[in-house]
Amino acid sequence: MPGVFGRIRSENFFAEPGERSRQTRGASQGRSYANSRVCRAPAAGFLRAEIDHGHDLRSMERTSLHPACHCPLHVFSRSDGRSSVKAAAYAARTRMTDHRTGLVHNHSRLSGLLREGLVNWNGTAEELWNAAEASETRINARVGRELRPALPAELPLDEQRRLVHGFCCWLHDHHQIAAHWVIHAPNFHDSDAGKRLWAPEMSKAEQKPYEEALFDPEQTNLNFHAHIRWTVRRVDKETGAFGEKTREFDRTDPWELSAEERHEKRKPEKKIVGRDVINNIRSEWERRVNAALEREGSSARIDLRSYSEMAAAGDAPEGLRSQEHVGPERTQKLRTTANPFHEPMVAERNSIVREENQARWDNWFELRRLAREKARLEGESERIARENEDRRRAQDDYDRERLREAKTDEDRAGIVAEASSIDAFNPTCPLDAAMRWAESVGESSESLKDDDEFDGTVDLEAPFDPYQPPSPGETLRVKRRHRERQRVRGS
Repeated sequence: MPGVFGRIRSENFFAEPGERSRQTRGASQGRSYANSRVCRAPAAGFLRAEIDHGHDLRSMERTSLHPACHCPLHVFSRSDGRSSVKAAAYAARTRMTDHRTGLVHNHSRLSGLLREGLVNWNGTAEELWNAAEASETRINARVGRELRPALPAELPLDEQRRLVHGFCCWLHDHHQIAAHWVIHAPNFHDSDAGKRLWAPEMSKAEQKPYEEALFDPEQTNLNFHAHIRWTVRRVDKETGAFGEKTREFDRTDPWELSAEERHEKRKPEKKIVGRDVINNIRSEWERRVNAALEREGSSARIDLRSYSEMAAAGDAPEGLRSQEHVGPERTQKLRTTANPFHEPMVAERNSIVREENQARWDNWFELRRLAREKARLEGESERIARENEDRRRAQDDYDRERLREAKTDEDRAGIVAEASSIDAFNPTCPLDAAMRWAESVGESSESLKDDDEFDGTVDLEAPFDPYQPPSPGETLRVKRRHRERQRVRGS
């Protein structure tokens, strides 16, 4: 990662605040979207006749963390009652049938789907996730993994699509999985206004006002986010067959052997563990997002490190706390309730955490500003002192040269009287003393140019020390104190 931007409101800033997985790096210090405060006022320089994506939002110029510093990983497991087909139908805003359970999941009436795509799969998303469900036989099997990163509002939709699709291609190249990705629109502050702008099948002319409204902070919360879901098994694109599981995501012991390796009696070799795999994925996403922001000419950057890692590197204050996970049910209640007394207690607790974190960020930035100002003043005082010393040496050399070039005693006496760098010499023979000083080489400033005669720093902000001895030439004043004696009569 701040300044205060007037009246701030951040309760409903993002759709899924604080969601993160235990597998995510730095989960104990994970950040939610609400860590960053967003101004409701129009962003100066952001909304004009056309949306200028090359400029940053005013609310992001001095903020603790960019709102897109959010990239949790979720796992779909049957033991939790999760269904990858149902999740895919919700993400794609469509109707899908789960062939394993026979249930029909219809989310076609929901709005907010902006872009969608598949990587390493020739069929439809419904066929992909039904095949993924059919490839697992255990009642508690994991059937999919999903990354839900936030997307910077500085990026236009086409650049967001390019970013997400390119990242899915990177996942396929490294893990040979099939991926299904979607990009969701932010929520409108007025849901009715969003419904009026959205239509299930819109033409390009109808899409333009809707997409322009998405980037307006007065109408939406700017929560552009993606759902990147991939299979737990490696997939052959040509045949569509599901192969071995991607054990690298679940491995905790780097020397662990799989069942096939134990059967073949292979020697143990050190392998990458799941924590490092997740860290690599998050690092790659961070690198790609920052590269996209740089291409767009934006100065905004995201940082997916944990609070402790940022504080250890000196990039964040100590003591930042993570917010409590809200969850989909309580998040929906927060969006729909109008009475603040009916909000869940988690909203109040997270509000306290946000205020404490923001106070720490404000104090940290102020201390850094004061440190920079002190360093500037110290450098300024040193510069002034060096300039004064250089002028004194230059005047000293000039007076020496004039004395050496003088022809008569009268000229020398006039030079001594005018020279500001010559102190009072012996009154009995001032001209001889002045000439010896002018002809002396050891005292010449030429021999002092490369030394460290003036290398001390001056602290202009240091408080006055009353016990410090007076400087040369300063008159020392002594104040006498008189005590009055009093006679005490004896009893």
